[in-house]
Amino acid sequence: MGVAAGLFPAAASTTTTAATLRIWPLGDSITLGTSAPQNSPGGYRTPLDQILTQAGVAHHFVGMSRDNSSPTLDVGDEARHDGHGGYRIDQIRRDLDGVAHAWNDVGGRWLTRAGAVGELNPDVVLVHLGTNDILQRWDTRRYRSRDGRVDLAVVGQRQTFVVDLTARLSDLLLRIHVLRPRAAIVVATAVPIDLPGYAEAAADYAASVRVLVDRLRARGLPVVLADAYSAFVAGAPPGAHVAPGLLSNDDVHPTAAGYALLARTFADVLEGRTLPVPASRGKRP
Repeated sequence: MGVAAGLFPAAASTTTTAATLRIWPLGDSITLGTSAPQNSPGGYRTPLDQILTQAGVAHHFVGMSRDNSSPTLDVGDEARHDGHGGYRIDQIRRDLDGVAHAWNDVGGRWLTRAGAVGELNPDVVLVHLGTNDILQRWDTRRYRSRDGRVDLAVVGQRQTFVVDLTARLSDLLLRIHVLRPRAAIVVATAVPIDLPGYAEAAADYAASVRVLVDRLRARGLPVVLADAYSAFVAGAPPGAHVAPGLLSNDDVHPTAAGYALLARTFADVLEGRTLPVPASRGKRP
């Protein structure tokens, strides 16, 4: 199946003469492709490239980094992405048009540096973020505990934390839209975290992201959901947070099978099975 007509004006199947769909994978170590005990080369990007190629969708991955590529991605010149290990949402946000001062900024100002429009002018942005915010319990603007972190075991704190986390994601999506208004944004619910004390926050955040995407779409923004969380929990046995075989030994990062499932979740959107508001018609925030 090719990209649905009207989804992205520049995208089409390889059997046409239309331009190639430029895809910007944006996120943290799950976009990078981290697994435990060893990395999955290319993460979800390797199977996504293969799915789109087999479906006849002309595409090209863009980004500032080439880390953790795979032979398949290298052969097709599809190694580029912006998956930055350890990054929270606020750090991605700062690096869009500033510098987050993290070890893997790749220079920062990804969308505003000289020549950035030519280098990073995607038709679609794939966003998977929030895992590190949860693992770091990071909401120090609001909470002033001894270690400056939220106690996710306290229901009230966890609920407020998820609200603030979702607000940061919303701010990031709006900034991407301002800087690249013609790009459609595919927002993934973060894959589950199968660790005591974190699983509930991950589930709450997934639910909040679904509401956020609906709200932004109602405002006319070119945003669509890729519900990775639901894909990972589907088929989970009673009492489990995730289906077997999809998370690696750290219970955070996907296995190769998990990355393949995440790729399929994104591909369902890119192949036109779930349609965002056409980017050319989206309203400015």
